[in-house]
Amino acid sequence: MLQPERLSRIRQERRPDSDYASLAACRRETRQAASLFHDHHIPYLDTTTLSVEEISTTLLQEAKLSRCA
Repeated sequence: MLQPERLSRIRQERRPDSDYASLAACRRETRQAASLFHDHHIPYLDTTTLSVEEISTTLLQEAKLSRCA
């Protein structure tokens, strides 16, 4: 999951000044995603400030998996 402000900034680069990139749309979408995850007991991770490497390490640790060499 990503904070709506960050998602909006990313989308502004792709499609400037579009509804797709609007902060309101990003807030709505992230709120809906969080609600879906919560309702179905699906764990999620706030990836707003994490690198890809940090995300993968966290997921491996949470799943109690080891890295392949």
